[in-house]
Amino acid sequence: MIIWLRRHPLALWVPLQALLYCWKLALLSPWGDEAGTLLMVRGPLGTLVRWAAEDVHPPLYYSLLYCWQRLPIGFDFAVQARLLSVAFALAGTVALDRLWGARLAERTRWLLLALWTLSPCLMLYARMCRSYTLQALCSIVAVAMLVRVAEEARRRDIVWLTMALLAAMYSHYVAGIALVGMTNLVLLRRGNWRPLLMVEGGLAIGYLPWIGTLASSLTAWGSNGRSYSLTGSRVLEVPVKFGYWCMSFVMGEAVPDWVLVAGILLLPLVAIAAWRGARGAGAVAWIALGLSAIGFFGVARWVSYPFVPARMLFVLPLFLLLVVRGSNSRLGRVAIAGMLLLSVSGIACYFNKVGFRNKEYPVPIGEIAGRILRESGAADSLVLVDNANSDPIAMLYALHPRRSLLQTGLPGTGDAVARALEDPRIRTVWFLSNTRDITGLNGKFQAMLGARMSERVHSYEAYSGLERWVMGPSAPVYFQELVEYRR
Repeated sequence: MIIWLRRHPLALWVPLQALLYCWKLALLSPWGDEAGTLLMVRGPLGTLVRWAAEDVHPPLYYSLLYCWQRLPIGFDFAVQARLLSVAFALAGTVALDRLWGARLAERTRWLLLALWTLSPCLMLYARMCRSYTLQALCSIVAVAMLVRVAEEARRRDIVWLTMALLAAMYSHYVAGIALVGMTNLVLLRRGNWRPLLMVEGGLAIGYLPWIGTLASSLTAWGSNGRSYSLTGSRVLEVPVKFGYWCMSFVMGEAVPDWVLVAGILLLPLVAIAAWRGARGAGAVAWIALGLSAIGFFGVARWVSYPFVPARMLFVLPLFLLLVVRGSNSRLGRVAIAGMLLLSVSGIACYFNKVGFRNKEYPVPIGEIAGRILRESGAADSLVLVDNANSDPIAMLYALHPRRSLLQTGLPGTGDAVARALEDPRIRTVWFLSNTRDITGLNGKFQAMLGARMSERVHSYEAYSGLERWVMGPSAPVYFQELVEYRR
């Protein structure tokens, strides 16, 4: 039995991964992007695809999710949607082992599956109804087929490469463009003109229906304004984004302060292991480097630092592959052991909702909405959300369809709140706000409401000691507040 299991590691790792990823799948409330997707997927498919295009997303994942949500499985709506992402992650595990792990030595193969399956970064994003694990699956297949085509251009591999690239392009622009770009570079460098023309021809035909939307999305990317910045500087924000990405890949994003410090000390050893693994990896190393560079450039231009790792998840399998390939030395073994310990810590912290660095993920929006619904009525209350710093879409999803809400940054909200204060029927105003306001609007609404009503504050997601030290002496204690104003 043990000998058979050593030769067939998927028999252990796939069930373990399924258990981890499906356990308490409703633990975290749907956050902004998830909640928006869940709201839109209830409507017609055409409306969903148009909404995705306007949100700079191609249609494959949303079309699959639309069909998946119509299956009579009987789960909670959000849980069923998240199960699709888990399914893509499990398919990625099988593909990673069959296409990459099976070519490695037994020990290295097991280490690769252990790091991948227990990765707290992968687990975090596999338990969201987003396209991240679909992108990772496309990347695993596409890079494996690219290496095969570069070595021996068999027709079957060329077809699989083209299909994987098309799937990536229809899943997410960054992953798709990075994979297509590296395919062109690798095949051009080797002079593989015939397979290159076949791949390009297949891509041209297969992507023709969406090429106009891609062009408008690239225009939107180029004109994207400044997103939330921790440092206030585009230049200084780059190392912040890179560092957050590294932290997420190595130790996850649910990291207590002391674990974060230990993980930072481990990072150089992991980097050395990856570098040593890259030295003998040939084309794989260059592909991984190229994908990372193209992807990070595209992602860092578009999103703020907490959302970089999710959009770069398609690089994670290659990163782990290089790390395990470089784990034969003493330092490499220490790096692998440290990463596994950090993974166990990250999984435990996730399920206990401890140490999340992106506080938006664990905010109990469902619990907050439940309090609002229990303690006030639709006719005698008003819900106000700080839309610049909080998550109005998540709150809208949690309250839908029983309540509506107002958003601080939208025109007319101030007048609506003023009218509510003059209306004797309105006994309660609920104000969900971030304790760090970048707009200055929160104080105005709090002064307006506080002058006419008594207030009670419910606080959520405490900052850690390290986070408060970084933010300075005036740092708030909590990330989010629900202020209950009553007459």
